[in-house]
Amino acid sequence: MAVPVRKGYSTLQIGLHWVIALLIVVQILYHEPMVAAWEAVRDGLAIPADLNVGVTVHTVVGVSVLLLALLRLGVRITRGAPRVPENEPAPLKFVANATHILLYALMIAIPLGGLAAWAGGIKQAAPIHGLAANLLFVLVLIHIAGALYQRFVLKTDVMSRMAIPEK
Repeated sequence: MAVPVRKGYSTLQIGLHWVIALLIVVQILYHEPMVAAWEAVRDGLAIPADLNVGVTVHTVVGVSVLLLALLRLGVRITRGAPRVPENEPAPLKFVANATHILLYALMIAIPLGGLAAWAGGIKQAAPIHGLAANLLFVLVLIHIAGALYQRFVLKTDVMSRMAIPEK
């Protein structure tokens, strides 16, 4: 079954994009309490009570990112998505496509790694989770830079496609 090519994103796709983006910002904000809690657990200590809210938020939001990313990927597979602009240079098309693939992979792998470490007790998953989260942060910056480059230098409609649903 071929994935349809669209001129724009659906309301659901746009909503999922922005909700996941917001949740990733929340994860960044609640990173430090989770690190402190993990270090306590790793050292065989009790988690300080003042970290409980941060740990809960980080865990719940991480699972939410995982579930919403899976939904988003499913919608993308079944509904399709717009192509990168045809007149875009080949290296930029490659970077755009690779960035999107890696973003999806990390939005799924990072929460799974976090759950493996936190809930599954697999200590080796923690440093991989952290490294992958840092990579996600860099990719998000590249994604934002690419969108701004599209808008202000190439003057394409790429940014508006993620703001105005296809009819």
